[in-house]
This record gives sequence, C-alpha cells and structure tokens, in this order.
Amino acid sequence: MGEAPTGASGEERQRRSWKQDPDAVRGNILQVAREVFAEHGLAGARVDEIAARTRTSKRMIYYYFSDKETLYRAVLEDAYARMRRGEDALQLAGMHPVAALRQLAEFTFDHHRHAPDFVRLVMIENIHKGAHMPPPENMAGQNSSVIRLLEDIYRRGVADGIFRRGLTALELHWHISAASIFNVSNRATFSRIFGDDLYSERGQHMLRRQLGDMILGLVMKPGVSSESDLPRPREETRMINPDIFRFLDVWDGKWAALAPGAGPAERRLHFEGIAREMRLPTPAQVETDEEHWIDSDGGPVRVRIFRHAEGGRQPALIYLHGGGWMQGSPETHWDITSRIAAWNRQTVISVDYALAPERPFPDGFLQVVAVAKWAHDQADMLDIDPARIAIGGDSAGGNLAAAAALACRDAGVPLLAQLLIYPACDFDRTRPSYVENAEGPLLRVANMKATNAMYCPDETMLTTDPRIAPLAADSHAGLPPAYVAVAHNDPLRDSGLAYADALERAGVAVTREPGEGLIHGYLRAMEYCAASETRLREMCAWLKAQNDGA
Repeated sequence: MGEAPTGASGEERQRRSWKQDPDAVRGNILQVAREVFAEHGLAGARVDEIAARTRTSKRMIYYYFSDKETLYRAVLEDAYARMRRGEDALQLAGMHPVAALRQLAEFTFDHHRHAPDFVRLVMIENIHKGAHMPPPENMAGQNSSVIRLLEDIYRRGVADGIFRRGLTALELHWHISAASIFNVSNRATFSRIFGDDLYSERGQHMLRRQLGDMILGLVMKPGVSSESDLPRPREETRMINPDIFRFLDVWDGKWAALAPGAGPAERRLHFEGIAREMRLPTPAQVETDEEHWIDSDGGPVRVRIFRHAEGGRQPALIYLHGGGWMQGSPETHWDITSRIAAWNRQTVISVDYALAPERPFPDGFLQVVAVAKWAHDQADMLDIDPARIAIGGDSAGGNLAAAAALACRDAGVPLLAQLLIYPACDFDRTRPSYVENAEGPLLRVANMKATNAMYCPDETMLTTDPRIAPLAADSHAGLPPAYVAVAHNDPLRDSGLAYADALERAGVAVTREPGEGLIHGYLRAMEYCAASETRLREMCAWLKAQNDGA
C-alpha cells in the first residue's frame, strides 16, 4: 500500500519518497529561489525558472508560497534566519568579551564574504526601500538575537572595566554590518578603480582582522589595550611577538581549507599551493632557473640552484627545507633560499630530497650526503668555491643538515659551516620546551610521534642512530662551526640547545640565536614580522663571515 509501482526506477522512487517530506520540498524551493532572486531581483525572477531548477513543480511552489512575492519574503526571512543560527552557534556567552566581540565581527565578515547572495538580496530589497520585508514581528524575532548577543558582550565588557560606556548594541551591529556588506556589495567597482589586491586570499584575511581591530578600537576604554587585557590561549601567553599573530591568521586560514583527515600526499600538495600563494617577490639579482639531477644510493635527487647574478666563483650553501620529512620542496622555501643568495652574493643549492612515508629514512639522508659530495666534485661546473661550501636547513631540514655534517666529517668531505635553524636534533619529548609549547603555535607535540614514525618507524633508531638523531653521535668533534637558531616558543627549542651544548663540549665554535618572541617556522613570517627577516639577515651575516674567513 502506497509503494511505487514495481516498474518504477530507483530515481523515481527516491523522488516520490522525497515529495512526501514537506520540509525537504520547502527547503529545496527556498534554496533555488534564493539563487534566482539574488541573480535577477524580484521583478526579473520567474517562477518558471525556479521550478525548472528545483526537484518539484510550479504548482507545488504556489501550493507552499501562494505567489512570487510571498516566496520572495520567505527567502529573505530564511536568509536572515540562517545567519542568526550561525551567530547563535558561536557560543559567545562564556567567552572573554574582547574575544567574543572580535569573533562575532569576524564571523559576520566571513558569512557575507562566503554568502554573496545574502548581500545581493539585501541590496535588492534596499532598492525596493524594504517594501517586501517580512512582517516586523517575524524579522525582529530573528534579528533581535544578534542584538542580544552584542548587548551581553558589551555589558560584560563594561562590567569588567575594559569597554567604555555610552554605546549601544545597535550601533555596534551597524558598524560590523557596514564593513562586511561593503566588502561584497562594492567589490566590482572597488576592484575596477583600485585593483584586486584586497580581494586576494591574503587581503581578505587582513581586512577580516582589521574589522575586528576597528570594532574593538571603538569600544575599548582609553588607555586599555584589547591585546594586553585579553587572556590569550596558552600559546599566546608566552611573550610571542605580536606580529607573529598576523602571520598565523593567514597561515591557519589557508590550512583550514584542507579536508579533515587528509593524508601526507594531500598535505604535501596543499603546502605547495600555500607556499606559492604566499611567496614574496624574488630578489631581482638572483637566478633561479638552473636544476640538476644527482644519482645517489637513495635514488636520483633534484636540486634547484639559486645563484647571485654577478657571476664569479661563489661560496655555496647546501640548503635542506623543513616540513616534517614528509612535505616541502625547494619551491616551498624559495623565499629563504633566494634571500640568502641575494644578501650574501652566493649560490644556494636547494635539495628536493625524498619524502616520507613513501620514501622513509634512509633515502633522504643518503641523497643529501650525495649532494654534498657532488657539489665538491662539480664545483668547477657550478662555478663555486669548494673550500667554501656550507650546509644548512630548517626544522627537519636542520636535522638532515646536522646528520649530513656528521657523515661528511666521517667521509672526509669538507664543509665550511653548518646553519641549523630550529632543528630537531633528537626525539626526546620529555624536554621542558615540549611541555611549555605543547600546543604550538604551528608545531604541536601531539602530532610529532606519528610524523617521526613516518620518517623512521624504528623507535630504537630514533634514539640511537646519529644519522636520524645527531645528538646521539659518539663524538661531535671535528665538525664545522655552527649557527644554531632556535625559537623560544617552539617544542624543538631544547633539542636545538642541547645540540649546541654538545658541539661546544666537543670544541666546535657555536653561535646561538635564542629566538625571543618567535615560534617554530618563523622564517615563513617575513612579510608580517620584521624580527623574522632580521633573524635571517643575521644568519646571512654569520655565513658571510665564515665565507670571508675561509
């Protein structure tokens, strides 16, 4: 009884079942109508077109909404209701008033940016002078929720003595909405006149943050800072350079687009895309097009050459990118290597070593050692000075650089210096820096065990093999001078410092950079944080001193 005829197709049976769900039918009509009204306005929209795009009929549209204007009003009401539900889901009641106000402002910016049809509907209805808005009792019930949210946030901020008196929630809502709507409604004309920079991914993240800054600037009492008076999450209480957070806003936003549960291969591709989007202009005096392939016991390996254009026999740095041994390339670390080449008037050999988990230890390590030998053997072809070849890298690349320096010492391959930037020199996660900085930023301890296991699944080797944990070497004597740059707010900090101690005990000259206020991966933040560029310039100055003294 009530079943579809035996001969009906599966699609037809599904359609008939769906028609028996009034809420699903109504929701489908509203969604399609929203798109059509946003595209054509009330006057230009046709019910025939709406029906053609839905899974129902024109007759059913009239059954649910009686006429086009009623449907239009329902679309407006539904659009506002959806936004209000998003605001309610933020759970701002228990949040510090500064954080809550910023989050609400930035949510509004994001909502409008990602729902341009909502802004379009608002624009169209304003052309009609609001004549078709649903009855006030319908809309007021929905829109009063955001006013109640703002009233609660503002009241708590005033009570805490950080918000000034004399403002209203309605005024705050006006300011938040004004900027968020303008960002979408005027994009075409603004971009035509002034260019599209502010509508790039980076520009939108910047504007989103600035909207929060402006709203907080409006409400904060004179002399009270929204930064110093906001209890930050744990990672923000450690005297982190404020400019780092500008970088993290962009960085975290880009990684948020990666699908949950993505594997190493997906992460690798996503990282390449992010690095391309965020790449700084390449210094004009650096040539970047030369590549070579080198045979090794770990398989063939590509290197990209970054060379200062002035020519002549140059000192060289073999550079190993970071990325947890499972992602990264010469292209993801282009900003670092191109600037070293430019600022030091030298050649940088950037190594595209094998990545885990597809190519775990020892492939990448063997490739790096082979590149060091190749650089010496091919010094004339590369027009580099074999007496001035250094090795360096950041994070996992710093680990490989330190391990390769040990191997080159034992194999009689001379290296002038080693530049170790926030390196992982062992895998002891009981060190204090792992506890202090367990939640990052950028590098989190909870992920490390799985990452390390992809590089080398043998836990005994992780603690005893100096090719994996350079700190485990029987002797560190005879190694080249080292520059060890750590970041104070980095889980790997104490591993790097322990390696600097071991080198010094063995009589190796060591220069330390403590990275005050900085985090793991800080060289990626050069566009946002002046201290990041300063640290890289200091590394270059140290390298130049080694080159000049050779």
